Amino acid sequence: MKKEIVKVLLILLLIAACSEKNVNEQLTDTYQWVFQDSMQVEYMGELFLIDYDPLQELYLGRWNAQEEYVVFDESGAIKHTFKLTEDGPNKVGWATGVNLLDGKICVMDQTQGIYFFELDGTFSSKLPIGEDYFHINGLPFGAHRSGDEFLYFRPEKGGSLEDFRTMYTNVYSSDILEIYNSNTGKIRTSMPFPPNTVYSTGNFYNWTFPGLYKYKDEWILWILAELKYFVYKEQEGQIVLSKVVDINLKDAVPMPGIPIGRYQDWYEEYGNIIFGRIEQIYRRESDVVVIYTKGVSEDIASQYNRDNWEEWSAFLDGIQRYAAIFDSNHELIQKDIQVPKGIWLSSIVHPSGAIIAQKNQEYFGVEEDFLTFYQLNLAK
Repeated sequence: MKKEIVKVLLILLLIAACSEKNVNEQLTDTYQWVFQDSMQVEYMGELFLIDYDPLQELYLGRWNAQEEYVVFDESGAIKHTFKLTEDGPNKVGWATGVNLLDGKICVMDQTQGIYFFELDGTFSSKLPIGEDYFHINGLPFGAHRSGDEFLYFRPEKGGSLEDFRTMYTNVYSSDILEIYNSNTGKIRTSMPFPPNTVYSTGNFYNWTFPGLYKYKDEWILWILAELKYFVYKEQEGQIVLSKVVDINLKDAVPMPGIPIGRYQDWYEEYGNIIFGRIEQIYRRESDVVVIYTKGVSEDIASQYNRDNWEEWSAFLDGIQRYAAIFDSNHELIQKDIQVPKGIWLSSIVHPSGAIIAQKNQEYFGVEEDFLTFYQLNLAK
């Protein structure tokens, strides 16, 4: 069992490494990346941006290695730094998903429920969403809220680990979200797994590592092995599939599958294949921006030693990132817009429509006593 979890975590590390840096500065003639503004945060650490609260105009970030959280404002001034509760009845084990919700920090613990903290890190409250559940991978958020209901990624149950083949089969066909009613204590699920994907072929494609972006009553889902995204709408208390959008990348390397009965062999056979995938989606008022890679051929990837982490990491860092832009009806406007190098794109869209990115000091060969964040836009 531990061996299978390690395999999943190795895939997660590879994905995270691929996501870290964006590496090309060529721009298209139609839509171009525009640097609109910047701010400096006097913080000596590696800060990963998590969320932004437009009402309070505050950013939330985390230094993952130290598990330290930082709250700072639009000017870059730090308001709070803290670590989550590390002992006692309100101890947080693994914060698998974190976001800002109703003016508080919302934390999905891997096994203990949903915690809420004030912006200075003071414990506020806890929702025990069920027993014997767990999340395998990190999540893009802790929970969203609709009235008395809290919506979050559907977790697995303890018994799932007894049969990995059955667990993966269920994951490939089960609802994406679980919904907890804080008034009644009842739990239900919603957002059906999208049909007619590679995951419905009976083959194994590892964990789905779903990404999810909520904008008003619209939810956009993307999953590891698909170069499509899936648009859902809230309708009468349910979240239903509305549209499937294919980026239509003919030159992308597809993620290989393997008969699900041989799931244990996937990593050994295909671990060196760098397949194309969607890394991030931003839903803005008038358009949708999709960040993706096309992957790298196996012939090229095999020239690098994955056992030499420095060499392998440098190779992953060099993979080209692209953007595609769609209109508000999810019709393609333009794709293959190369992402500028020297920045790390966050998951945050500012109310102005700008995408927040961080300067990569290592790329520029500098070591500064502050972190620089940019507001980027795609414009003609």
